[in-house]
Amino acid sequence: MTPGTIAALLGATLVLGLVTVSMWQSERARTRTLLDNAEAGPSGAVGRLGYLDRKFRGTSLGRRIGLLLAGAGLASVSPFTFSLGSVAGALFVAVVVEGFLGQAVAVVVFGVVLASVRQWLLRQQSKRIEAFIGQLPDLARLLSNGASAGLGLRRSLELAARELAEPARTEVHQVSSELALGESIQRSLGHMHERLPSRELSVLMHTLVIQQRAGGALVMALSRIAATLEERKQLRREVRTAATGSSFSGYTVILMGGFAVVVMNLMSPGVIDKMLGMLLGQIALALAVGFFVAGFLLLRRVGKVDV
Repeated sequence: MTPGTIAALLGATLVLGLVTVSMWQSERARTRTLLDNAEAGPSGAVGRLGYLDRKFRGTSLGRRIGLLLAGAGLASVSPFTFSLGSVAGALFVAVVVEGFLGQAVAVVVFGVVLASVRQWLLRQQSKRIEAFIGQLPDLARLLSNGASAGLGLRRSLELAARELAEPARTEVHQVSSELALGESIQRSLGHMHERLPSRELSVLMHTLVIQQRAGGALVMALSRIAATLEERKQLRREVRTAATGSSFSGYTVILMGGFAVVVMNLMSPGVIDKMLGMLLGQIALALAVGFFVAGFLLLRRVGKVDV
């Protein structure tokens, strides 16, 4: 073989390799775009607002808020719009309160409103997680039935999404859509675990990932997981019922503190601002807030049972 022929073959191989790499990179970019759009939800933000939302989603805070919204069942809501609306609403409430209770209370109210919005999101996410955990035994059984019928994992997930109610229907359909776009099972289930973090889902996720990698008796494993999840669901229901009283007491402590501040300002307008202007008053208010917060956290801690 002449040197010219060898050079031509090497050149053709190089060109073919470059074309292959270029096509592979383009396909990955297209898949990543589709996945990002799927995770972002049908927010439909366009123009400047859409640009700001994409930038905000790229930050750590924006990603956390986006996951909270998705976990709470509000994936279609823009994280940037939600954050902006929350801050604007808290500022409006603070301005209104300032006219009645003073500047110091207004600052506290601003923080309380933002904390309340976050707590509401966490509460909605917690409710959705509880509902999803309650559906995990049925999901495991459906996947087990699909595996015993010879169906692949993606096909079994598609059938499970049709059979299950919300929120499992949306979450399982999201995983199935990501798998259809070429995402790995580990990453797809990992995204769902980020939206709905729970031990039960983690166990099911690792079982499916290990089975995909190493093989094994998937039907038997899923059947046992379904039975275990059913028992844990009953135990969680009993624990949640027993801890209701302590949770209610914790919120009562915080409401008592807020009510005391309002009564003090109604009896003597501007008294909180005057107290903050004196060292003794600052110490007294700091101790009062500390005791109320400590009581709230202590009651929450006592009533929190990790199952």
